[in-house]
Amino acid sequence: MLIGVALTCVLALLLVVGGGITYLVLRQGDDTPIATDAPTDSTTTPTDPESPSEAETSPQEEITPTEEADGFQVTSPIDPPTGTVDELRAVLEDNPLTQGSLPALAECELPATPVEPSVEELQTVLDAASTCLNRMWATASSDRGLPWVSPTVVVYTHPDVPAGAACDTYFEADFPRMCNLDSTIYWPVGYGTGLELSDPANVPGAYLWDLAYVFTNPVGWNSSVAFYYMAMREQLETTDEERYIEAWRRDSLQDQCLAAAMSMQVPAASEPSAELREALTDPARWSEGDPPNTIRSEIRVDWIERGFESGGDLSACNTWTADVDQVT
Repeated sequence: MLIGVALTCVLALLLVVGGGITYLVLRQGDDTPIATDAPTDSTTTPTDPESPSEAETSPQEEITPTEEADGFQVTSPIDPPTGTVDELRAVLEDNPLTQGSLPALAECELPATPVEPSVEELQTVLDAASTCLNRMWATASSDRGLPWVSPTVVVYTHPDVPAGAACDTYFEADFPRMCNLDSTIYWPVGYGTGLELSDPANVPGAYLWDLAYVFTNPVGWNSSVAFYYMAMREQLETTDEERYIEAWRRDSLQDQCLAAAMSMQVPAASEPSAELREALTDPARWSEGDPPNTIRSEIRVDWIERGFESGGDLSACNTWTADVDQVT
């Protein structure tokens, strides 16, 4: 478990003394379980339940249809992709999620939320944020001919996992659990960057940032891009430790870049505040991690900044085409 560091006076007016935000953002850098839930007969079949018209209607860039993406096709954990490491890597470098832009939402209203919200207030702000992100990805997925199942959020008190949860492992007190089997994000009471802010006005945007990072899991699952990553890493685990760790770094950095990009495709009133973005892009806020899963703080910050400044351009977060010194 990574340990937070003390805050500097630069952020004293924004953050509660004690380094809480440092711990929370570091937790996002851990190698959290990705789309590894084993499918069952009751697994939801991906569909596109939301209307793309609910998102911003500004013109989108022309995107290569799924069937024309070289080497890529929608697959499933039941029928995972096959190929050599290099073939799988090529798909990660060039697939529908590396092209075009995320839609900018015309509306995304997040409710006022106190620094220490009640369970009901926490559920309300997360429901509002998930509505925004689901609209964004319903449109982005439809534009690319990809399936999308909208995740819902359930707030719970750890370790009392809701009885109806389809997953029964990886529930933690300090990080949300994305259960792909029932398309539900189980959010433990006590987790959230907003808990460590001093200005309540910045809290809703902080929860949007947190949720955007968790959303990278269903994005990879629904699009099936995550299955290519897992198939490649499975081969590398026993054949090439250096490339195995490098793949983890690229995936981790891409997720944080995508989270930053998502969080800025909403109206200004709902995006992470300038103060929070400054904190998230301060190398002092991050640890390199424990070997061999290490990423230099400056590298992590660079990819988060790319996401914040991307304007929704997905190619800005393509870590798989970056030089190795840009992801180490």
